Amino acid sequence: MANKTKNIHSFKKGYGMIPYRDIRKAREEIKEVLGISSRSQWYQRLSGKIIPNVEEKQNIELVFAKYKVKKTDVWGE
Repeated sequence: MANKTKNIHSFKKGYGMIPYRDIRKAREEIKEVLGISSRSQWYQRLSGKIIPNVEEKQNIELVFAKYKVKKTDVWGE
C-alpha cells in the first residue's frame, strides 16, 4: 500500500474554512494574485502541485486573512 504524505503546499485546508457566501469572491482574488485564469491552473495551485514562491505565498495568506482564516490554518490538505 502506498504511503500517503500531506502536501504542505496545498491551501485546501484554508479554502475549506472560508464561509460559503464568500468562496467565489475569494477564489477570484487568489486567482488574480497568482496571475492565473484557467480552471486547470487553479486546481494545480489549490492541490499544491505547483509550489508557490515566497511572494505568492504571502499574497495567498493576505487573501485568507481577509476572510478571517489564520496563517497557521491556510496550508495543508
